[in-house]
Amino acid sequence: MGKKASSIELSNEEREYLELQTRARTIQAQTVTRARILLLRADAISIDAIADKVGLNRCSVMLCLKKFKEGGIENALFDAPGRGRNAEITDEEKAWIINTACQKPVDFGYAAETWTYAKLTSHINKTAEAAGYTRLSTIHKSTVNTILDEADIKPHKITYYCENRDPDFDSKMHNVLLVYKQLEMQFNESGELIVSDGSPVHVLSYDEKPGIQAAAATSDDLMPDERHPAISRDYEYKRLGTLSLLAAIDLQTGEAVPHDRVVLRHLLWIQGKSLYNRSYFVFEKHC
Repeated sequence: MGKKASSIELSNEEREYLELQTRARTIQAQTVTRARILLLRADAISIDAIADKVGLNRCSVMLCLKKFKEGGIENALFDAPGRGRNAEITDEEKAWIINTACQKPVDFGYAAETWTYAKLTSHINKTAEAAGYTRLSTIHKSTVNTILDEADIKPHKITYYCENRDPDFDSKMHNVLLVYKQLEMQFNESGELIVSDGSPVHVLSYDEKPGIQAAAATSDDLMPDERHPAISRDYEYKRLGTLSLLAAIDLQTGEAVPHDRVVLRHLLWIQGKSLYNRSYFVFEKHC
């Protein structure tokens, strides 16, 4: 019994990409032939049989497979412009890829909010020739990924930022930082509070979480039994309004003074135990 021909391993995406090359009409014939060689070898076809099918000699088939093992699909399909150099993509072509990636898919008629590398590569393959970049009509997803990584572009991710809409932000920031600097001067190098002769000045950091929904069940919970392995609760509930959770932190002592109010409209008086048994005035933030 003859020895079974060895094969090369291709991922599903790589196989789809090579099959796309064999059906393309705008690329060089040698690229189509090399794509066929890789597909046939992936199906464990012998080198002699592949040579007969594609009309090349055995050495040419082996050279294509060698280039695949050394540098992957791109290296096997395309000739380097010079000896010892891999096929290159020009800076202009890279800029066009990056420009495309920096636009939303919806701008090109797609429903997705962000690009996936597969979808972006597919779009580039379809539109590159019309844009004057025929070479990119056969670019592989891994190459697109590499180009975007080098440019530190991640079109598949969304990050959030806070836009500054307050024209007086700089002056307000200065005042807040000044308060914290004055607070810092009240501590010695060991981090201990310096007790002043006069009345101590407390600095409170205040924040609120408004609109907390208060809800109650409409019926009693069903405790676990032979029919209910877990506590069962009715989906329906009663709305009891909303509350605002308020908290002030004494930056000298680190003590937090929480409070809740149904409606916050005027001056809020928070009384609680503190280091000095004092009451704090906390004013509502006006946004």
